Amino acid sequence: MKKIIGLIMSLMILTIPLSNVLAINAGQEMVAIGSNLSDDQRKTVYDYFGKEEGDVNEVDITIDDEKKYLENVDPSRIGSKSLSSIYILTRDKGEGLDIELHNIDWLTKDIYENALTTVGITDAKIVIASPINVSGTAALMGVYKAYEQMSGETVPEETKEAATEELVTTGELSDDIGSEDASNLVNELKLSMDDIKDADDSTVKEKINEIANEKDITLTDEQVEQLLKLARNLENVDLSSVSEQLQNISDKFNDSGLWDKIVNFVKDLF
Repeated sequence: MKKIIGLIMSLMILTIPLSNVLAINAGQEMVAIGSNLSDDQRKTVYDYFGKEEGDVNEVDITIDDEKKYLENVDPSRIGSKSLSSIYILTRDKGEGLDIELHNIDWLTKDIYENALTTVGITDAKIVIASPINVSGTAALMGVYKAYEQMSGETVPEETKEAATEELVTTGELSDDIGSEDASNLVNELKLSMDDIKDADDSTVKEKINEIANEKDITLTDEQVEQLLKLARNLENVDLSSVSEQLQNISDKFNDSGLWDKIVNFVKDLF
């Protein structure tokens, strides 16, 4: 009987999305450094961090770390060396994310904010830097490693995979529709997950197109399929724990859109 109960409990756990909130105190800091940086390049990124090398605990980001979660990404986006690095300083609950980028030429602050929120990182100062222009894909791997070191907890693999796919999907969408629209669209999709979780593909696609139409965004069939795949991965993540942050991001985009309309209206008057 005990074995049967244990089996039932195990099955129940497997069917419940894992929480993505990491318990961590404010004021902790760590660097995740690209393992292929030269000594001069290390000094450059530490200058961007505003820190002296050796003053902050450090973990490495390797090219293998990137490839583990980015195996389906265009190799030109990853490169053959791990150069981008990150500095994290945790903040008090409710202070939000303060993201600073240096020499990151593909991913934007909005894209990082979305993916970090999916992981459950919602209150931190994060500096993402490289000595030369890079896509910035390695940075999220660095965040995973640094936060796991600081919190003593492991980010669930399902959450890592979903957030990494979100980062890349949003980046690829931004190439066609712009970073703000891409980030806004993906954030709204996450807010809709309770409604479409476990729904059939056609229902999820309808929801994706509905969101896009509301945002006046035109998507190709291939992009809808890409977002469908992302939605399936997001089903394994407990987004309810970051629902407030997702709504705050949505409000930010809506306020920005309203302001743009006001500015354009005034310009049209003259």
